[in-house]
Amino acid sequence: MKRNAILFSLILMSFPLVAAAADFGAHIGYYDNDVKKAYIGADLSFPIGPIAIMPNIDYWKEHSEGYWLGGGDVVLRYGDKGMAWWLGAGPTYGYVTGYHESAIYGEIGGPFGNGKDKAWGWDANGGVTFGNWGGVRPYVTGRYNKVKDLKVGGVAVGIRFGQ
Repeated sequence: MKRNAILFSLILMSFPLVAAAADFGAHIGYYDNDVKKAYIGADLSFPIGPIAIMPNIDYWKEHSEGYWLGGGDVVLRYGDKGMAWWLGAGPTYGYVTGYHESAIYGEIGGPFGNGKDKAWGWDANGGVTFGNWGGVRPYVTGRYNKVKDLKVGGVAVGIRFGQ
């Protein structure tokens, strides 16, 4: 019960932060390498001059388990009106919901190769937004995540809302 109250409080306190975010994006894409699955995700962008703090989260389902990758990237941005580019990297935290040690993983030691359902790693990403139609901008993004033994590279298309 205490855990639920703390989680609810954290979510409730994050609403003003999200509302003040300069930019919000949602995307759908495809991861190759170790995954070979479609994924969905979202990100925020807090610009500070030519750089931005860009937390993001991606999700896909495999073997009845949900894979979550959450990153906190620092990106360099270029462009203002029309096309705008970004390129960055940062730490990534991977977590698997519904994970139970089973025959699916055999000798590899769990979804991340460390025998656990969570692990730290890193990611590199870049992307481009197109135009600005009343605060709505389509975008394309590519990223590479490495969390212990899990390596995924992918591309996604999405829509950004905000400034």
